[in-house]
Formats: sequence, C-alpha cells, structure tokens
Amino acid sequence: MHHNTLAKLIRILGLLGSDQPGERASAALAAHRLIEAGGQSWAELLHAPPTKPAARRSHEYGVDPVGAAEARMRQLKSTNERLEREVRALRRRLTTIADRQRRQRALAEGAAEDQP
Repeated sequence: MHHNTLAKLIRILGLLGSDQPGERASAALAAHRLIEAGGQSWAELLHAPPTKPAARRSHEYGVDPVGAAEARMRQLKSTNERLEREVRALRRRLTTIADRQRRQRALAEGAAEDQP
C-alpha cells in the first residue's frame, strides 16, 4: 500500500474511537472503500510487510528557502491588505446603495400617503 494511502487509512481508523455512532459507521465504511479501491483485502493488508515512504527529492537550484518563504509572506500580506481595502470599498458602496433605496422608499410612501 502506498504511504499516502496508508496515512489516510490511519486517519480514518482513528475515527473508529468516536463517541458518535454515525461517525464510527462512516469511518468504517470509508476504510473499507479505501481498501477496496486499492485492490486489496483486509487479510492482505494485515499480512503485508510495512512499506517505507518514498524518499523525497529536493531541487533547490540555489534558492534560499527562508528568503523565499519571507518573500511569499510579504506577497500574501500585500494581497490580504488589497483585498481588505476592496472589501471596505464594497461595504461603503453597499451602504450608499441601501441608503439611496431607503430614501426612495420613504419618498414613495410619502407620495402615496399624500394621494387620496
């Protein structure tokens, strides 16, 4: 079984200890479906030797990971600030539209009351 699939199965099996019967049943069904999707049976899985995770290959090409992470954080902060400004502008716009609609309704109601 692939290491990622095994890790997913371990997370699913952890839910079997839940206090909620529905959650336990869902976890059992999810585990069963995961095993079937891998083309294995429970017996094969339990008798299989443990697998080692595949070695990760890292290609750095002279990149400073800390510097790259800091640059990405600055970029995300800038994006977040821009989006917050946009949200504030949209809120102001919605408030203006809502005020305009309230005034129009009030004028329409006032005109309707004036007519006999």
